[in-house]
Parts: sequence; C-alpha cells; structure tokens
Amino acid sequence: MRLRTTTTLIAVAASLAATACAVRLGGPKPLTYRTLAIAAEEGEAPAAVAQRIRAAAADYVLISAPADSAWFAEVASLARLTLSGPGNAGSVSLAFLGSEPLGDTTIALPVADGRPLIVHDALYKLDSYRYLDLLAVRVEPGTPVRPAVRALTSYIATDVMSNAAVAMAIDAPDAEAGDSIATLLRPLFSDARVCLPRSGNGERARTRVRVHLFHGPEARIGCEGASIIEEESGVPALVARLIVNR
Repeated sequence: MRLRTTTTLIAVAASLAATACAVRLGGPKPLTYRTLAIAAEEGEAPAAVAQRIRAAAADYVLISAPADSAWFAEVASLARLTLSGPGNAGSVSLAFLGSEPLGDTTIALPVADGRPLIVHDALYKLDSYRYLDLLAVRVEPGTPVRPAVRALTSYIATDVMSNAAVAMAIDAPDAEAGDSIATLLRPLFSDARVCLPRSGNGERARTRVRVHLFHGPEARIGCEGASIIEEESGVPALVARLIVNR
C-alpha cells in the first residue's frame, strides 16, 4: 500500500482533493456500513464485548483492549465477524472485526519528543472498484499531540491507497487529547460525533468518547447518523452509519 510521500497536512489535503476530483461521476449506489469504535477494559469477558457489538449491529468494529490474541479471537467468533490483528500497541492491542481484509499490518511511527505511535492498518475491498481502509491508532500518555498527528497524516499520505475511503479510530489517553486530535485532523477527516442527533435547542452535545471515530475524505465517505453505546466503565462508545460513495 505504498504511494507518493508528503509530510504536511496541507499536502495531504491537496492530494485527497485531487483524488476526489479525479473520480468519475455516477457509478453504483452508495454502500452503508455500521461502524463501531470501542475500547474494552482489562478483565472484560469476550462474551460481554461481543454482546455489545451484536447489539450495535456493527458491520465493522475498530477495537482497543488490554488483551491477548486468544481474547480477540473469541470476541470475533462470538460476534460472527472476521478478525484482523491484534496488533500490539503497548498497554493495549488494536484489532478490527468485519469482512476478510485484503491485507493488514501493524507499525510503530516515530514521533518527535514522544513515544512511537502504533497503527494497525487493514485494507478491505467492498466491490469491483471501491476500497475501505481501516486504521486503529493508540496514542500513549505523554505523547505530544501535534507531532503525533503529523506522523499519522504522513503515514496516510504514504501508505494508504489514494482511492480508498478511510475510517479511523484513535484511542487517546484522555478526553482533552482526543478533542485536540479531532481539531487537528478536521481539515482532512470528519469526527463522527458530528453525526449525533441534535438536542432540543438545535446544538450537538459535546459527547466524550474513549475511542474517537473519524472518516474521510469527504468525497468518498460520509456519515448518516450516529449513536452512543454506554460502556460498563462509564466511557461511551460510538457507532456511526458510514456511507461509502466512491
């Protein structure tokens, strides 16, 4: 999954915009996937996690958990989805549940003045010409946010197919770091929290989640509704209806 390199947000945005313009108009109807970003707590039973996945009716799951490969395999089996990973991200491991990927990998990206950024990456073929790239990212406590986002966007420009829709989950060390990451990614990727229902006054609640879910580029993938799933730990997870257009 190697492409031409770039190292700045501006360059990545330009590349994504150029790709979007190059896509032909028309084509088959949009594809809808319920996508869940979730974190499991230490000692949480696979059956409990699988039950939440089934309750969310998720087609794809991006999951972070302090567990071994046997735990992830049991969750996948109980949820009746195919496992990609897990990839060791230090204090947690990262994995996807969904269809069979074309390929996957876990890498450590160097971050200036911080611990490496761990990324689990898998590519899925949706139909004859549409692809979905799933990314799961763990940001460890103490990692500077801005250099981490710079490393991540550089990787996306280098290693993600230019014609793939991207859904990305980021497990941040705390809510403040997660919100900062969302702000820095906003030129490139949309935060799925914007798809949550509006309150009575027309404003969207600033819901805090443990694992943030993003999607982009806008020309390829959008969001049509989202909801919050309450966790036993009190930290909510988010499931969104992602629409792959091109």
